[in-house]
Amino acid sequence: MFTRTGRKISAALSVALIALALSACGGGSDADTTTAAEGEALVNAVEEEAQAKGSFDTAVVTPDKNSFTVSSPAKFTPGKFAAGQLPGQINQRFNVSVSNGSGADLDLATLIVKGTTTAGECVDIFDGDAKMDGAPQTPLAAGASITFAWGLSCPGAAGDELTVVLTNNAVNIVEAKGKLA
Repeated sequence: MFTRTGRKISAALSVALIALALSACGGGSDADTTTAAEGEALVNAVEEEAQAKGSFDTAVVTPDKNSFTVSSPAKFTPGKFAAGQLPGQINQRFNVSVSNGSGADLDLATLIVKGTTTAGECVDIFDGDAKMDGAPQTPLAAGASITFAWGLSCPGAAGDELTVVLTNNAVNIVEAKGKLA
């Protein structure tokens, strides 16, 4: 049975052991540190230019002969089970048409659509009822074409500038510009 002094010593010993254990947390070698340049790159990621640029409703051809057309956006009301739309933003629907002019299959499974307006960045809307299910998961054969719908929830007002960038395999391939509907 501990006495009052014994409890104080036991508590002090417990606190010392916990402090010693925690002082080892987060320790690492110098090899694990981030350089100032690496830290700068993480914070200020440089956005690479798109391989090809154009406007809505115009075919934009990449250096590898693939053609992308982003149709002019139209306002729409997402369905009951849609995801991604944000309150107070304008919901835009458009089609992306792709023609594979290269000699190899085109994998669109990693396609990312980024939209920005003068008021900020847009977010994707996924709406199965409106056939906005994301990018095709099956590679597009050489010489083949496909069209699929996409939705964005964007800040701003009708008539504001809208830039849509298509990124595939971490490369900005196409940039199309126009206006919010």
